[in-house]
Amino acid sequence: MGADKGPMNVRALEAFRAVMRTGSMTAAARIIHTTQPNISRLVSILEAELALKLFAREGNKLHVTDEGVAFFKEVEQHYAGLSALKDAARTIKQLGGGRLHIATAPALSHGFLANVVAEFVKRHPRVTLSIRTCNSYMVEQLVNSQLCDLGLAAFIGHVTEPGLESERIASIRGVCLLHRDHPLAAREVIHARDLEGEAFVSIARQNGSREHVDSLFEQVKVTRKIEVEAENASTICHLVAQGLGVSVLNAVIAGDFLCHGLVVKEFQPAIHFPITLLRSSHRPRSLLVAAFIDCLGAVLKSRFEETEPATFG
Repeated sequence: MGADKGPMNVRALEAFRAVMRTGSMTAAARIIHTTQPNISRLVSILEAELALKLFAREGNKLHVTDEGVAFFKEVEQHYAGLSALKDAARTIKQLGGGRLHIATAPALSHGFLANVVAEFVKRHPRVTLSIRTCNSYMVEQLVNSQLCDLGLAAFIGHVTEPGLESERIASIRGVCLLHRDHPLAAREVIHARDLEGEAFVSIARQNGSREHVDSLFEQVKVTRKIEVEAENASTICHLVAQGLGVSVLNAVIAGDFLCHGLVVKEFQPAIHFPITLLRSSHRPRSLLVAAFIDCLGAVLKSRFEETEPATFG
């Protein structure tokens, strides 16, 4: 039978490989649990299929031919590929997949996410992470369309997409950011009333956290001078670092910018910012997603003791 007339006899291929790896048909028979005559028969079948002389027989002795050596190299490459597939399958079995796609809001994409990724890679070095940074609307769309396995939003309102599930995994305290030379920088705690009449760098109105912060200042009847607004929290940190005003932000974000000449102070009355996890309701939570959430929780607990309320996983 020619090699191009049908699939190769897998059992015959295993027999040939066993002979090459052990050096004899008798030893080969032992490792694949058959008899020596059956090994000989299987090798003959393989030679007929390939139209190649794999072994030269001299009495009871067997010598591999040049064609046999060349073919064995190809066989070993094939089995190496199979071994890699088995490793991938093992990863999938243990972690629910070999690649995790994450969409994240810009506010969480700096040092905080880098710490989470470092922890995840340490625990699961064979998993590939793909991270996309975009606004909250796009985070929702990427997860809802299943182009990303999960999304992280720093502040998000009611989720309206029918195929999307949201889960608050943490609520991080708000802190006050000031330039290090600001007159209030020496205080241990900044109260909202201390910011009466102060230049304030605010998040833009289309961001969900804007209403959250504005509402607090309205409740305590404090008037700020909002002279600069920015869509991105990192931009706000840089603006404060330039002495253009003070701000109140999520402590996760603020912690990434301490090296830019900022000081971060406890803020009263307490205000908390949620971190929301988004997943598609059309697929069950994978072990891989669960493992990433575990790392999120570990980093949050190690960096921020005051998370109220907070659940991890």
